[in-house]
Amino acid sequence: MKLRRVNWARIIRRSIFAIAIATMTQLAYADSEYAEAWGPSVGSKVPMLSALDQDGNQQNLQSLSGSKGLLFIFNRSVDW
Repeated sequence: MKLRRVNWARIIRRSIFAIAIATMTQLAYADSEYAEAWGPSVGSKVPMLSALDQDGNQQNLQSLSGSKGLLFIFNRSVDW
């Protein structure tokens, strides 16, 4: 029967890495006052927006909406 050697240095490195990641996730939070004031609330009406598309045609929310409506997603990036 062959015994496996335990690589304690590897186990300690992985443990430190896991603890560091867990600590960082606890630090990454949005201030509640800021989070409530950021972006539109669910169900609110969108202001009238319009812009030129890649073909030079004027587009707005009305022209982009289909028969089932329009899903408009606001995505807050974590890449500051």
